[in-house]
Amino acid sequence: MDTFKGIFAALLTPFNEDESVNYEALEHLVGFVRKQGLQGIYVGGSSGEAMLQPHDERVACLEKAAEASEGKLTLIAHVGTIATKDAIALADAAAKAGYQAISAITPYYYGFSRDEVLAHYLALADASSLPLIIYNFPARTASFSTKELTELLAHPNIIGIKHTSSDMYQLERLKTFCPDALLFNGYDEMCLAGLASGADGAIGTTYNFMGDLFVALREFTLGGNIAEARKLQAIANRAIDALIEVGVMPGSKEALEIMGIPAGVSRRPFRPLTKDDRALMKEAILPIIEWREAQKNA
Repeated sequence: MDTFKGIFAALLTPFNEDESVNYEALEHLVGFVRKQGLQGIYVGGSSGEAMLQPHDERVACLEKAAEASEGKLTLIAHVGTIATKDAIALADAAAKAGYQAISAITPYYYGFSRDEVLAHYLALADASSLPLIIYNFPARTASFSTKELTELLAHPNIIGIKHTSSDMYQLERLKTFCPDALLFNGYDEMCLAGLASGADGAIGTTYNFMGDLFVALREFTLGGNIAEARKLQAIANRAIDALIEVGVMPGSKEALEIMGIPAGVSRRPFRPLTKDDRALMKEAILPIIEWREAQKNA
């Protein structure tokens, strides 16, 4: 289970101006994540704009990202869809591509009953040859009670939870009740709080362009140096403030572009960034670049 502990970039998907996938840029991005020292990548999730992609394109992105990792990153494939059979098909593709685990958002849009949602996860866990990480995201889907999550974790093929929630009480309770389960913090702006509450690692969008900062933050937290960890969280949150203003996915791609990493545009209906948006992002990520340079010179 140690191979899953650490910082994972929720991998972005670079698109060309015509909104086709830029697979060369995708490979370059995976290489940049590797250089930052992250534990792994979480491919095909919200950050990858997977809900705007057809099935075949999602499979191709899973395959390209796995190839680019060259066996040096832990690979988690997000296979969440509305239909259970489609999630199972994506899980099969992930297994063939060499992933170590799958994850899946709750089926959305139709307002499925609690029994239907739980049955969806159990069917996916039963059918998949890869272990499953539940995606708990109350802001986008129906929230789970702690009791429901602990019951899901009792399934032999469900190994953890991506906890994209500000409820640190629930995270701590889950770690107490299920100490062997993998718990990932989901909100980048609360990474320190999640780690302090028992998370084994974190999965997030901003780790594409400042994952090395969060690797250091986690090391400080594990070492008990909370003061230094708070300084890094504050640097990150300055950039996150800007992302909230301009749009998280387009803004994260702009941050990468500023750093010299091609990331392209986001698919519509995400809006293109304005000149002012780009200026705001450039200012917001300057402390990250300065911190990175300081680490090189230390």
